[in-house]
Amino acid sequence: MGKHRLGYVAQCLSLKIGASHTCRVANATPARLLDLIAQNLAELEQILLFNEKHGIQVFRIGSSLVPLASHPVNELHWWKHFARDFDEIGAIARRSGQRLSMHPSPAGASLASARPEVRLAAEKELLYSTRVLDMLGQGPEARVVLHVGGAAPDRATAMDAAHRMLDALPDDARRRIAVEHDDRTWSAREVFPLARAHGLPFLADPLHNAVLPSDPVVPIDELFRMANTTWLPLGLRPKHHLASQKKDGPPGAHADYIDPKDYREAVAALELPSDFMIEAKQKDLALFRLQRTRLEPAKPKRAAVVSRA
Repeated sequence: MGKHRLGYVAQCLSLKIGASHTCRVANATPARLLDLIAQNLAELEQILLFNEKHGIQVFRIGSSLVPLASHPVNELHWWKHFARDFDEIGAIARRSGQRLSMHPSPAGASLASARPEVRLAAEKELLYSTRVLDMLGQGPEARVVLHVGGAAPDRATAMDAAHRMLDALPDDARRRIAVEHDDRTWSAREVFPLARAHGLPFLADPLHNAVLPSDPVVPIDELFRMANTTWLPLGLRPKHHLASQKKDGPPGAHADYIDPKDYREAVAALELPSDFMIEAKQKDLALFRLQRTRLEPAKPKRAAVVSRA
């Protein structure tokens, strides 16, 4: 696969499974939750075995692996009940060198809210995500990726709230965090100092950088260099996102597949071996297509025919 490793998000379309079955709060009985967790763990095991077979070493676990894990309705000690399952699944990931991650939705966990109930819910989601990666035996390279969140009531106040939340988080909620810029509110130049100030990795996303450019604009090579200065001091291999703009979609919408030009542009801008999390609607199928495309040798140009009349 070369020096740059590719991964995909949550669902394995080849197997038609996603390890993300959940239910409504109203239907979340202990028995129902236990059944769903067991099903999700069984599917995660199948996905990691599939990845191992195909040499895929980067994968994002869906946040619903344990349904409603950070919600008060889920009172199960699921980490005790399924400890052996996590051990066995984690062994697959470790023996095949799979780097795992999680990425709570902005509604599930963000940093900039001033509302105590929102901050508490985010902390619980981060504690849950950290516990999952810990139970799978992942090293410090396995991260929980977060966005900053909204910008209310104003940008300065919101960013200050993000700093204060990171300062206040218990270690088990913050030690796996990586902070990502987005395509709607917070640009790379705004988020990078937040990550640096707290000794956290900054995760670069070229599509976000194009849709919501910084002022001044950050070229893609500089974007990756910025990110590298946060991963490398921690002794971690850099990891970035890779997505292509969906044609006729709103700005920032992910395409089904990765445009090979976007991959080539990203690779040309990299200085170090890195991991890419592919964010494409076709998940593992997009990864396989990109592998085939990028490994095809360039077609030689035909020599011009010179007429000797």
